[in-house]
Amino acid sequence: MKEAISVNSLSYSYPDGTKALKDIDIVIHEGEKIVIVGPNGAGKTTLFLHLNGTLKSKDNTVMIFGKNLGDMKVEERIKEVGIVFQDPDDQLFMPTIFDDVAFGPINMGLDEAEVKKRVKKALSRVGLEGFEDRVPHNLSYGQKKRAALAAVLSMEPRILILDEPTANLDPKSRADLIQVISGLNKDGITTVIAMHDVNALPTLSDRVYVLNRKIVAEGTPREIFSNSELLEMNHLEAPDVFKMFKVLTYFGYDCDSLPMSIDEAVEFLTRTIESGSGHIHLHIHEHTHEEVRKFLHSHDHH
Repeated sequence: MKEAISVNSLSYSYPDGTKALKDIDIVIHEGEKIVIVGPNGAGKTTLFLHLNGTLKSKDNTVMIFGKNLGDMKVEERIKEVGIVFQDPDDQLFMPTIFDDVAFGPINMGLDEAEVKKRVKKALSRVGLEGFEDRVPHNLSYGQKKRAALAAVLSMEPRILILDEPTANLDPKSRADLIQVISGLNKDGITTVIAMHDVNALPTLSDRVYVLNRKIVAEGTPREIFSNSELLEMNHLEAPDVFKMFKVLTYFGYDCDSLPMSIDEAVEFLTRTIESGSGHIHLHIHEHTHEEVRKFLHSHDHH
């Protein structure tokens, strides 16, 4: 499988000397969906700014599809890597949505017909068809998030980087955006996401990197969130579904591995009931409440 991103021994310090990143090694393959988690101040945004060339690294530290990012022209970088920041107001600055989404393609030197085609396609992909003449500051926050995403998609990058895409969204807008991002990945776009929204994480990730100025751990969502010591040391939470089923194990629920999402929970429960004469048998033993108390305490580190 082709490497989309390769980061080798990337280190970075702020102008005041504070170390932001230390010896970062990451390999992301084309078509993967990767989530990067870590506490506030862990360096996630700083890492992302290196991946699109906003912050410069040493020669060959960051490679995009086998090319040294530092040697790539701006026009080439934006065709390969698009970044959507947490606050959509940082990216929406033109009079209309059409102007915002067309801004990138126009600056890529594309002709008018191609620009219009890309704007229409990008808005369609995020569910904002017919919004071309709308004024950005009149949109809801969820619509602004999707408009900012469309402004990046219009440049047709092969890698899409998103910083906290579900932050501050209502449940409907959150679900809509998760569906859009999942669809983009299924269409072949490599997605790299920083997020604290661990309940959305299983849907949006094949692998997870834990970043705390350096790479602390890497693995599948289940591997990462099964490690309670790792979570506690890095001030992270496991998905609610995972925690709920962990509690159920103390009451006698038996399964090979704990579900990470609602869909998996339904699948696991169905399988358990079908294999258990239509019932799930739970019980309390003398250590049940103590085990539950210890588990809940281990996750009470916020």
